[in-house]
Amino acid sequence: MANITQTIHSLNAGISQQPDEQKIPGQVKDMLNAVPDVTQGLLKRPAGKFVKTLVGSTDTGKWFHYYRSETEQYVGQVQQDGTIKMWDCLTGNPKTVVDVTNTRVAGQAGNDVYTYDDNTTGTKYLKHSADAMIQTLTLNDFTYISNRNVLTNMKRDTADLEPVGDYLKEIFIELKSLSYAKQYAVNIFDTDATQSVHTATRIKVTLVNSSNNYCDSTFHMRDHSIRGNSGNARCGTEAGDGRDAYAPNVATRIFAVDSNKTLVDEGATGGEKADGSFTSTNYSYQVNVNNNSSANRKNLYFRIATTGQSVPYTEGSGSSQTTTYQARYTTTYDLLHGGEGWLEGDFFYVFMADAYYKVEIEESSESIVQANLALVRPQPTPFDTETTITAESILGDIRAQITGNATNSGNGFTVTQIGTGLHVKRTGIFNASTPVGELLNVVAGKVNDVGDLPTQCKHGMVVEVVNSVADEDNHFVKFFGNNDKDGEGTWEECAKPGRAISFDETTMPVILIRTADGNFRLTEQKGGNYTIAGKSYPVPQWDNAIVGDDVTNPEPSFIDKPITKMLFFRNRIALLSDEHIVMSRPGDFTNFFAKSAIQLIASDPIDISASSEYPAILYDGIQVNTGLVLFSKSQQFMLTTDSDTFSPLTAKINSLSTYNFNFETNPISLGTTIGFLDNAGKFSRFFEMAQVQREGEPQVIEQSAVVSKLFENDLSLISNSRENSIILFSENDQSTLYGYRYFDQITERKLASWFRWTLPGTIKYHCMQDDALFVVIQNGSQRELLKFSIRMDSNTVTLNDNRVHLDYLMPVTSLASSAYSGGKTTFTKPSGLNGVGQIAAYDIDDSNNPALAIGNYAEVTVNGSGDLEILGDWTGQDFYIGYLYTMSISLPTIYYVTQSGQNFRADTRANTILHRVKLGFGPVGIYETTLVRKGRDDYTELFEVTPADLYLANSEGVFDDNIIRTVPIYDRNINASLTVKSTHPAPATLHHLTWEGVYNNNFYQRV
Repeated sequence: MANITQTIHSLNAGISQQPDEQKIPGQVKDMLNAVPDVTQGLLKRPAGKFVKTLVGSTDTGKWFHYYRSETEQYVGQVQQDGTIKMWDCLTGNPKTVVDVTNTRVAGQAGNDVYTYDDNTTGTKYLKHSADAMIQTLTLNDFTYISNRNVLTNMKRDTADLEPVGDYLKEIFIELKSLSYAKQYAVNIFDTDATQSVHTATRIKVTLVNSSNNYCDSTFHMRDHSIRGNSGNARCGTEAGDGRDAYAPNVATRIFAVDSNKTLVDEGATGGEKADGSFTSTNYSYQVNVNNNSSANRKNLYFRIATTGQSVPYTEGSGSSQTTTYQARYTTTYDLLHGGEGWLEGDFFYVFMADAYYKVEIEESSESIVQANLALVRPQPTPFDTETTITAESILGDIRAQITGNATNSGNGFTVTQIGTGLHVKRTGIFNASTPVGELLNVVAGKVNDVGDLPTQCKHGMVVEVVNSVADEDNHFVKFFGNNDKDGEGTWEECAKPGRAISFDETTMPVILIRTADGNFRLTEQKGGNYTIAGKSYPVPQWDNAIVGDDVTNPEPSFIDKPITKMLFFRNRIALLSDEHIVMSRPGDFTNFFAKSAIQLIASDPIDISASSEYPAILYDGIQVNTGLVLFSKSQQFMLTTDSDTFSPLTAKINSLSTYNFNFETNPISLGTTIGFLDNAGKFSRFFEMAQVQREGEPQVIEQSAVVSKLFENDLSLISNSRENSIILFSENDQSTLYGYRYFDQITERKLASWFRWTLPGTIKYHCMQDDALFVVIQNGSQRELLKFSIRMDSNTVTLNDNRVHLDYLMPVTSLASSAYSGGKTTFTKPSGLNGVGQIAAYDIDDSNNPALAIGNYAEVTVNGSGDLEILGDWTGQDFYIGYLYTMSISLPTIYYVTQSGQNFRADTRANTILHRVKLGFGPVGIYETTLVRKGRDDYTELFEVTPADLYLANSEGVFDDNIIRTVPIYDRNINASLTVKSTHPAPATLHHLTWEGVYNNNFYQRV
């Protein structure tokens, strides 16, 4: 048996729900309304200074805050009807919110009421029934607000689509080259119906009648029309110049033949007829195909060349021998152009230099073409180079074939010549092709590659560039003529005509703009301007898709889905929707479409999804050094890149861990680690994730393990201050704040302490701004804003640098002397003092010596008239009133503890008798201790630090020195428990605890 003493050097380790023997020194059973501080010890929590009643606030609604600077901080509420209210955190004054968002009207076409994801309806985007549906993101002077209950949409009315214009209702025929002996053919059609085009591929030309046999029996010339009759004879000298000896049929000519076409045998020699007249040297005749006027044959071009020579012909012998000269002819022919409509077996006759020829089609080919609107087959260009060909003549022939006349319109077409091409337009969709691609480039809605685009074209014409059979490399281009005129210009990428290009801004997140006059403006991101003090300011607008179609530049993945959260990462706005994260272009927060459909570039939006065997709907995220950690209900992911550039090509999502996440809260940063809440099961748990890297699993620690039953699973609010290393949690409509205080020194956590605060009302919202905690408290139908200064600032109420500890802390200044009567001071209850608990008054000056604070204290009662009463004369001086709250520290069972390295071991088998406990205080006023001993009455002792008869005049009675107070116990350690409380407005700071007693190990050796 030995008399021993042990000191617990600090009581900052916080609440632990472990058995007392497993608690480490410094942990307690309960820590109420206290703040562990690694420097100052265990402090009474700061007072909640009354700011103001939040006029216009409602019981329900999503609260949020906005920090702009040290002198400009706000708290706001999105009420469930979609209305937004804003208040200045420093003054509590309401701010003007100009709401110019769309209000939908039931039954109004294109503007009908919202149908929310929960099947309710409403007229405002921000209307909601569950406050967790509203999410906010603040960037500079813009607060983006999204509703998880609203499905996003594209504008799909005809007027909102990419203008169709004349897309697919126009073609451009570009003349690529000038060539002789070519037909510039085009097929124009608007159906799949086909037709046959027959073309002669081989002909036979026979010289039927020549000077050898077309004269009459008197050797005179005959008329052309009867030369094929019987009784023909060789032309003699009687035929004059047409005599056979002169070989008059020698000639070469190119023929262009159509059905029933009139030809002229120009420049024939002619000859003398029997009646002394002469035959025609320019005989005109009509081509009669098949001798039955067969129609629809045209553009058959061929050349006939007949050569001849006079050769002597001798008859008889001797004196009767005579010699005459006769022509011997050789005929050759060439098929120059097969024409259209010519069938095998067709024949016709032609004249050339008085000779009569039969032309037969020996072979023809059949082509199947689409050309129900126009089968454009103009005459071929000249077959000899002696005739000049021009672009105008070729294009003129094509235009005439299309319109059916010499004008620019006809047959439903309007044709305009632009440079060396024709722009053809009609009212319906149509297409065109050409069989002579080497001569013409027909641009009709699609081209194979950009090399097929003409350099001159119609301003505004849109064409799809196909590139390959895959749709992924298609893109659309529009021609922009120089000075917006037809002719020379450039082709630029554009959106597919008729595609949806713009978001329905009434279904997209809205923005709350802090305007130049210090007020706010709620608007959709629809562009336009607003004016403040005569100066115009722009409103952001969602950018439209300017290129591509739904394949090459698709609608973002969040379309037709709700947006669950907006984040900011790598200078991009990120929208979470289902399992997708869609990120804007960097620096362009309203643009979610690619800049080019041809290629991906680093600045394009990023649209990527998380995949898992679990449901991977993403609800929140937080940035770390290596990327963006994303949270679903049951899993965590990392959005990152292995490259120096974060782009659509390099972004990737890795799975990190599989912990449950309370999606009604948000993850927080603890500086170099992140924390998040899990609400699976009956109690909430707080996890901390460290060493988050691109590859590998992070370290995840449940920091709430020692308080596993401290708070229920409905924690819904979380706020934190990294600078003050404090995190605060609260449940829905409860009055308790749960806190976690930590302190890290390089890689070692020196402090990890849980505590709880009770506040004088229902907590509706809390947030950290600078070094202050702002809490919205509700009592009855009113909501008040309280400020808790975690660190003292210029507005912290103090007495000689010691805090005043009253909630709803508010001043009362110099009451009139008439307020004092009957031994008590009566005055009107200040507006906003609506909390619960005991009201108290605390003096801050002395009427005789105002420079000194005296710290007079009295409890305040409310009389039947609702006024406040204080015993004594409190007139003529300034003092503060507020609600008392109790700091309470429930100490665990005291054991003899040994330490080995980082481990502690409590000796539970020893017989330990506690004689006394010595409490070491810092700045402290009035406090009490309650000793509970088994089988005995509780022993409560109230301590005032200032000893009797030693009060200092004009002093608040707070000692700042290290004060040691002794609490006698004289009982076994397992029979005694001690609680330290302080309810007075003065501070209470607990530094350490020392116990003295008798330790007996019962003569057992510990092994």
